[in-house]
Amino acid sequence: MTLRHLQKLFKLYPKLILSFLIVLTPVYAISLMMNNYAERNVQDKIEESMKSSVNFYIRQLESDFNRIIRMQEEFVNDRDVGLLSGAGEIFNDFDWRNAVINTRSRLTSLRNLNSYVREASIYLPSEKRLISSAAAYGQLSEVEYDLLKSASRQVGNPFVYGDDRLYVSFPFSNLALINGREPRFLVSAEIDGTAVGDVLDTMKIDGNGGAFVVGHDENWLLHGKTSSTDFMHAIMDSLQLSRAEGEKVLRIDGQTYWVNIEKSQKLGFSLIMYMPETQMLGALKQFRVWFWVLSVISVLIIIVFSYWIFLQIHQPLRRLIQAFRGLENGTPDKELVYKRSDEFGYLYQQYNHSVSRIKELIHEVYEQQYRANLSELRQLQSQINPHFLYNNFFILYRMAKNEENDNIARFTSYLGKYFQFITRTQKGQISLAEETAFSQTYVDIQSFRFEDRIIARFAELPEHYANVEVPKLILQPIIENVYHHGLSNTLEGGLLEVRFKEEGNKLFIIVEDNGEEMQQADYDELQHKLQASSGWSNVETTGVINVHRRLRLEFGEEGGVVFNRRPGGGNQVILCIPLVQEHADKIAISEKGRESIHV
Repeated sequence: MTLRHLQKLFKLYPKLILSFLIVLTPVYAISLMMNNYAERNVQDKIEESMKSSVNFYIRQLESDFNRIIRMQEEFVNDRDVGLLSGAGEIFNDFDWRNAVINTRSRLTSLRNLNSYVREASIYLPSEKRLISSAAAYGQLSEVEYDLLKSASRQVGNPFVYGDDRLYVSFPFSNLALINGREPRFLVSAEIDGTAVGDVLDTMKIDGNGGAFVVGHDENWLLHGKTSSTDFMHAIMDSLQLSRAEGEKVLRIDGQTYWVNIEKSQKLGFSLIMYMPETQMLGALKQFRVWFWVLSVISVLIIIVFSYWIFLQIHQPLRRLIQAFRGLENGTPDKELVYKRSDEFGYLYQQYNHSVSRIKELIHEVYEQQYRANLSELRQLQSQINPHFLYNNFFILYRMAKNEENDNIARFTSYLGKYFQFITRTQKGQISLAEETAFSQTYVDIQSFRFEDRIIARFAELPEHYANVEVPKLILQPIIENVYHHGLSNTLEGGLLEVRFKEEGNKLFIIVEDNGEEMQQADYDELQHKLQASSGWSNVETTGVINVHRRLRLEFGEEGGVVFNRRPGGGNQVILCIPLVQEHADKIAISEKGRESIHV
């Protein structure tokens, strides 16, 4: 059974599947839209939560750092700091010691009142000393002093960073370091990165993601314990921090992150919070995966269920349709078997009864048609046998009068072969080799009559076609028409050519001449007769029509004769002989054998 037949037989099954899919597609579409809506809604809520969290914490950090700055600024009005920074030479030892103790006490209060301060110190440039919450009196480090003093050159940024330490620095001077004047004193608070990191860790959502603080110059950052410095630098590189603010979506190391940035312009730092998308939308993503899994399972269930319906309803119907198609093509199937007593059982029973009756009628009609065809074929053959006998006696008379003994011998030999073929048997089927040899003999006979006017070229029949069975007298009548009609008025230069050609499972015998071109009216009438599928009883039964009808009777619609007019003059007759599969296989094997021998 060909693929085309299978497609026809199973065309109901795909339609059944498609119907179920069409019904369920709106349900799938609505479910997917609901999932997308929920995903967008959750995403908006999480983004809003991140934004609120970042806004809250940056305000808290600003508040805490501003409190540190205000406490540093309060040292401007402190009497002890003023005396220590400007009039230390008039102090006695007791007053000096009390001023140092009081100042250290205030620095300790600054450290204790803010959890972000690790150490608070006051630098006294005039004395080249420092007072800190850890030590009452210490040596002033020039490197550290220069670093902390640089805060006066930073607008809107009180932070200075050096030696892996972050400070909030307040250098005080009446002239604010104009003209290179040194500050009277410098208050610094070293920021405890661990304390800030602990606060940043509380910004995680369900323990996922993280947050960090980074200066606008990107030379310092504070982060929690679980955050990776390399990862945070990757975020900053992707953000282009100087222009970034608000919500961003970044792709880092093959993973998507949601990032929220908020800047503190007053204090010169940014708070950045990040969250992996998989953690934020993990449940929704998992729901989408299960949605597609459910969709695939539903499709499989539809296919299986449709197949079950197909087996119960459509398969019996398909078998019945297939049986009717076989009946339509003239090849009814065997008796249909159906074990159930339902509607299909009744249809199968009626079909079997109808086929049985049709077979009986076909057998009766076939026998009648066979007898009629056989009788008609014998009648057609008998009309051809005496067709050109009359002129042969005149040719013998002429040669005998001229004493052409050799030609008489050859001519009578040809005539003997010709009439031996005609009278040898009454069978209607002969081999193509016999038909070709007989036609060649006919051409040899006609060559005596038209030797100065017509040249005949008769191609050699390919060996592997020699045993092809054909009706008797199919080629000779065509050649006879060439002599009697196409070349009858040719005085010289006439040409008759017979050749063989194979295409697919058909053999074509081509007979061509360069004689007179058939008149248009005669040509149209001949084409009408050749194309007529019925009504032959009222048309001529000799020549081209005779052969065409006999080939049709023998080979069906694929056999027959094609008549063409050649451009420039002359006619072409093509005999089409379908090869039965058995003979086509023998020819293919024969050709393959010759190819292997040639190689």
